Amino acid sequence: MNDSLTALEKENRILRKQLARSESNRAIGEGMKDQMDVLYQSVIEDLQATKNSLTDAFDTISESIHYASRIQRSVLPTTEVMARAFADHFVLWEPRDVVGGDIYWCGRWGDGVLILLGDCTGHGVPGAFMTLIAIGAIERAKPDLAAGDVSTLIQRVNQYVQTTLGQDSHRGESDDGLELGACFVNTAARTLTYSGARFDLFVVDRDEVLEIKGTKKGIGYRGIDYAQRYDLHNLQIRDDCRYYLTSDGLIDQIGGERRRSFGKKRFRALLRSVAQSPMSEQSHRILQALADFQGAEKRRDDVSVIGFKVF
Repeated sequence: MNDSLTALEKENRILRKQLARSESNRAIGEGMKDQMDVLYQSVIEDLQATKNSLTDAFDTISESIHYASRIQRSVLPTTEVMARAFADHFVLWEPRDVVGGDIYWCGRWGDGVLILLGDCTGHGVPGAFMTLIAIGAIERAKPDLAAGDVSTLIQRVNQYVQTTLGQDSHRGESDDGLELGACFVNTAARTLTYSGARFDLFVVDRDEVLEIKGTKKGIGYRGIDYAQRYDLHNLQIRDDCRYYLTSDGLIDQIGGERRRSFGKKRFRALLRSVAQSPMSEQSHRILQALADFQGAEKRRDDVSVIGFKVF
């Protein structure tokens, strides 16, 4: 009997110890749970604060870029300017981002009309800054030159961009510039004078597409001679001719089953197929052809095309 009582007391002591340990572990577990709840809540609050901060930053940047877009568009010629200058025309100007690196300009110059299209280094915000520099250089160069001298105009723009960016010497770190095509239309003389810096003019004459090639040198870059000259082309304007300038955003766009660039051959064929349509319709058809070719590919660059008919 005594042995049985001793055994029961021993088991009872063991059970009490296990119960005490269990209660201790439970208390520890509950404490750890409380700590985890506090830590989890702290992480959630930190993540929410970070999200709010990023959202505020994104909204601020987006507002600034959209405001910059309004500024960039304000320096572009109005549709009325273009309509007064030509019998028919279209302007397709599609920045890849909200702002872009392509720029066009049109206005009176002496007894004629100057129209040009430029493609600046980059796209987005950097490209947009370059367009303002380019427009400033054009506006600065025009008053000092004889109207219609587009070759010297481009030469001066090259010089002004180089000096503005410090690319005419060893100072500065940038190496930026642009490609540009410039047409001077004299309706009284029925002449079109063209000069291009790595920029070509396409002329549709009945069923033929002519490509008037620009000089194979850009504008403003460090490697360009400060006194670089640009070839001048004089054309007689025909009633049934249409004239086109395009940035390389369309030509270089990747697409199709073989993922090749759109290319000049396809562009010339496209011009031939749309040339007899009204200019406003041509713009839509060119944009649709690009979209069909691009398919699911991402847009690589800004896309700009100008078409006009003088008479």
